[in-house]
Amino acid sequence: MSTTRTTPNLIERVKYLLGMRLPDSMRDWVINDATGPGHNRRFFIRGALMFVPFLVVALVLPSPGWVKVALIAMMLLPAIVFVGGLRTIYLQELLADNGIDPHTESGSQLEEHRRRARVYEEKYRRRAA
Repeated sequence: MSTTRTTPNLIERVKYLLGMRLPDSMRDWVINDATGPGHNRRFFIRGALMFVPFLVVALVLPSPGWVKVALIAMMLLPAIVFVGGLRTIYLQELLADNGIDPHTESGSQLEEHRRRARVYEEKYRRRAA
């Protein structure tokens, strides 16, 4: 089934979030979603959604409130660290699954690499000349 739409509908977005590939006509949307403005916020929200079932189970346990809060904190703190640590790997997999160069960078990363390259050129390449 081929489509010429450039943005996914609700069902396609759910499939996309579950790791399925979107049609080639939506590549620009995937790149913007994965590297555009707000991509870190979207990534952490998606990562947090994976832990909602565990949080619900912790809330319905028959125990005092402080135990529930402690249990949720013990689940959430490592989850945030792992989600943050795996952000780059997840991004590369997401892009590769959709047929896009996995090393596509966000605008801020691209600007930082260009800035570092200029500093390097000024610092080391001028000496050799």
